[in-house]
Amino acid sequence: MHPVLKVALVVLFEALAIAFALFFFWRIQQQHAAIAQSALVEIQSGTAFLLLPLILPLLHLMSVVEKQFATGAKQAKFRKLQSKLFIFLVLVLPGSGFVINQMVVSKLKHQGYQACDMVAFQTRSSFTTYSKDTALCPKP
Repeated sequence: MHPVLKVALVVLFEALAIAFALFFFWRIQQQHAAIAQSALVEIQSGTAFLLLPLILPLLHLMSVVEKQFATGAKQAKFRKLQSKLFIFLVLVLPGSGFVINQMVVSKLKHQGYQACDMVAFQTRSSFTTYSKDTALCPKP
């Protein structure tokens, strides 16, 4: 593969990974804003996995650091650390996304919102509407 194409693909995938994470945090911010302003709030669950692609830029950064500072025996330690970091990130990134989503739902319930009966399911997420007044809930 041509070196320029390799670099372009790495940059593209890392940009997409960062875009997914930014979308996740933008969605959480939008949900917090809706909680503060609206009687009806739609919560999308199942978005925690949008943080998982952040592994790519973090591991790439780690490999760049390895090439700059590690030689010989240090390189083996760095690679071991990278594999442990990969496993850690696979567990922590979606886990933290799940915790953040649960904090939003907890905030809703704490402020008196109740889940409406209608839930829309998509491939990897579900949309639940919460309301302070159940009479405002959408009807199926």
